[in-house]
Amino acid sequence: MRSLLISLFLTQTVTAADLSPQWLVSDQILFADDFSQARGEIKLDRKNAPDAPWQPNQGTRWEVVDGVLRGRASSPEFQAAREHHKGIHPRIVLSKTPEKYVLRFSMRLIDGIPFEAGKRRSVPPFIEIGHHVCRVTWDVNGATLLADGDTTQLANDKDFKLVPGKWETVLIERRDDEVLVQFADGPVFHGKHASYVTDPHAVMLGGLEAGTMEIDNVTLWSVKDDTQPEWATFAAKLTPQQNIVLRPKTPGRLAAEKKAAEAKANSK
Repeated sequence: MRSLLISLFLTQTVTAADLSPQWLVSDQILFADDFSQARGEIKLDRKNAPDAPWQPNQGTRWEVVDGVLRGRASSPEFQAAREHHKGIHPRIVLSKTPEKYVLRFSMRLIDGIPFEAGKRRSVPPFIEIGHHVCRVTWDVNGATLLADGDTTQLANDKDFKLVPGKWETVLIERRDDEVLVQFADGPVFHGKHASYVTDPHAVMLGGLEAGTMEIDNVTLWSVKDDTQPEWATFAAKLTPQQNIVLRPKTPGRLAAEKKAAEAKANSK
């Protein structure tokens, strides 16, 4: 397995206006949306519209209104008809992300039931870079960068919490087995892990249980093979972190890894 480097940048923060790539060199704009054109409710999903840029997840309800993309949990009827994946948290997938990219967007939680581990079958709000590949989650202990099917904690910032009503601007840089996630006026998470080299590459955003979530000002760029001229200087300020295994991998995760390994072997 490739060596593991985990870093958490704590020595400086940047404002939303100054947020820019520090590692990768962006190239062409692949997708952009400021939601200035009202479109009403988005009813598409991965099954009947696989090429649509926005894919509501688990029956959650999303609409473009008041210049933002606004999401709510699924309807009571949807939840009552399902035993699992009931859509109790607003979730949506940006399906246009390629294998390597720079992505910038803003998000905010309007309301919802605060996440408390073990209290209910719930999950914390998150940014997911690849499905269960790389996640940034928030709970009462702050923000955490995860890897390897959410089983390994790469970094944690106990002071960074999502405040209801406050916009957070985020910049994600992803290539190969590495990610850099910057938050305006917040921390920078840098992770390099073998589990990050996997499909799919879509980005999912998730809010609080029974809450409302908003997204705005989304821009996705392709990237060149170069790195930023000051990347070495920036990277030198990153504080290496020891990975913490939070729990064993589930049988489903192990089966998925085995299937992926077999598919890769058969493709050679």
